[in-house]
Amino acid sequence: MACRVNLIKPLFYFLVLCQGVLAIDLSQLCGSSDPNLLIPRQYTEEDLDETNGYVSFHPEGATEGFKYDNYAPVGIQRHYYLDIAKHTIAPDGNPREARLFNGTYPGPLIEACWGDTVIVHVTNSLDDEGTVIHWHGLRQYYSNDQDGVALTQCPIARGSTWTYNFTMLQYGTTWYHSHYSVQYADGVLGPLVIHGPASAPYDVSYAWPHFMTDWVHRRAEEEFENEKSSKVRGSKADNILLDGVGRDPKATSAYDGEDIRWLYPITEILPGQKVRLRVINGAAGTSFIFSVDGHKIEVIANDLVPVKPTAVDSLLVAIGQRYDVIIHGLPNPSPAGNYWIRTTPADGCNTFRNGVFNSTNSTNKEPLDPRTGILHYDIPNATYFSLPYSTENKIPNYSCARIAEQNSFHPVVAWNVSKTPLNNLALSTFYPAHQTKDATKYGNYTHWLLRLDPLIEKERAVKFHNPLFVNYSTPSLLNLTSIGQGENDNVVRLPYSSNSNEFIHMVIDGSLLPSTKQTDLDPDVIPRLAHPMHWHGSDVVLLAQSEQPFDPETSRDTWNYDNPPRRDTIMAPAGGYVAVAFKPDNPGVWLVHCHIAWHASAGLALQMVIDDGHGMVQGLLDDEKLQRLRDGCDEWKADLGRIVANKKEDSGV
Repeated sequence: MACRVNLIKPLFYFLVLCQGVLAIDLSQLCGSSDPNLLIPRQYTEEDLDETNGYVSFHPEGATEGFKYDNYAPVGIQRHYYLDIAKHTIAPDGNPREARLFNGTYPGPLIEACWGDTVIVHVTNSLDDEGTVIHWHGLRQYYSNDQDGVALTQCPIARGSTWTYNFTMLQYGTTWYHSHYSVQYADGVLGPLVIHGPASAPYDVSYAWPHFMTDWVHRRAEEEFENEKSSKVRGSKADNILLDGVGRDPKATSAYDGEDIRWLYPITEILPGQKVRLRVINGAAGTSFIFSVDGHKIEVIANDLVPVKPTAVDSLLVAIGQRYDVIIHGLPNPSPAGNYWIRTTPADGCNTFRNGVFNSTNSTNKEPLDPRTGILHYDIPNATYFSLPYSTENKIPNYSCARIAEQNSFHPVVAWNVSKTPLNNLALSTFYPAHQTKDATKYGNYTHWLLRLDPLIEKERAVKFHNPLFVNYSTPSLLNLTSIGQGENDNVVRLPYSSNSNEFIHMVIDGSLLPSTKQTDLDPDVIPRLAHPMHWHGSDVVLLAQSEQPFDPETSRDTWNYDNPPRRDTIMAPAGGYVAVAFKPDNPGVWLVHCHIAWHASAGLALQMVIDDGHGMVQGLLDDEKLQRLRDGCDEWKADLGRIVANKKEDSGV
């Protein structure tokens, strides 16, 4: 929840500030015909129907083996209105100009029930650039044009409104954000919650997620200039925030008129109560370790995929990842009733202005305080007006790899993966590392070797691999016959299949990434130890994640094909590799990219075209959809000619 509480204010301040935020969901079903009434549903035993996977609902004509994430109960329409404009905010006491949804950071909560159709009207009120909004983790099944990236539409022109329309075929916790350059690092993001079944019972659920972000004290576009040059050692953040609030020991200026030093998000709990929390990492460059002092965290979902309940002391949350968790209230909490919620930057997956934060030998000259929120027990004599004295859980590993943990979350609905993929690995995958335009045509991005940030390679005239570059004015979805001809198109073409037993295999190979030693590659380069890779249009199963180099002859013998972890964002370790598989059952042009914002804008991305070879993707666009996309591009092109700010060196994603 995003309740901001000033600990030096009287109790009535807490009540007024949090009114309307502490709404909880009850054990009732979604199903109201009133779009203003949202009644989330809770876990029931029927959710564990053995013959049908996870839900007892059968769409008309479906067999028992239907894919639960391609169908949903019939819901209702819910309209939301978002306006993107400039606002000056000081979330950690340092005022700066931001770009926000409806004037808030994070943006407003979008809620729906599983099966609802959500219609979002987005107005671009910025005076200097376009925008495009992505619905992170939503598969957009057979609705590629709603994905909200520069591959599928032109940016929304200044002063224009664009309407997104899609049905919620998944459920759980996710977020929406700008996919225009590094704009989301300026504040253009917000939470998205789809209420549906859960894999474990709980007493209370807070709809508003805990939103972890880093924060830059100047325009993200200015900071991105550092990413283009190895001399500056990449883009950096200045602070960390939770639910849009942070602290800077040098800054005491007001946030909405209050003293920033005493402002914390607070989550309420009762002794013995089971509280469902939602956790999102919406940072630009920082992965976090999430923990609550003195409490276990029971994971029940990751990235919109319900998982078998798994208890942990702390949780790695990479950029773009989300978790639904249950906090079990202590039967006898301390008399003070307050415990720290910590969001600690993960070792090797952060870079700050004052140095790299590290759990053992941090170079950060002014160490960040990871105590960013408070779990408060509503018990006699407990007070909101004192900071917790709790101690941190024993956390043996602050690494941003944590491979054993990432492999421990097993979906309730199992995917058992074929060992024989649709794509021919022996012929199309294991090409030499130096990728060329011709090799790309044959799909060698299904074995994707990572090294330097693409723009740094360009600066050094190193032809290792080309950065993705998408022309804002010619989205791939409207140019299906020509994409793949340019050396910066980074296209891999994959065969469509509706057979749920057929999979594409893909390897993202970090064996050539520099290790923890800066001297491994160049003294001017700070190594990025891992890349959080995000897939559009599909969940992927985690066949393997290793810090050992990938061997095409032997590595596959160790892969897990039996109900592997499944999600849409997976960490690719440096010095090792990650192997994934996915069902190519969703035709379209889909982005795969590193979710470090600076890396994506530097071109660390590719586009997958999933098609049947007979114009299936083109067939998704009827005359009305096609004309709508073309009209949007006409507006964009007309506006582009009037402003200089849109003409920038950027990947387009």
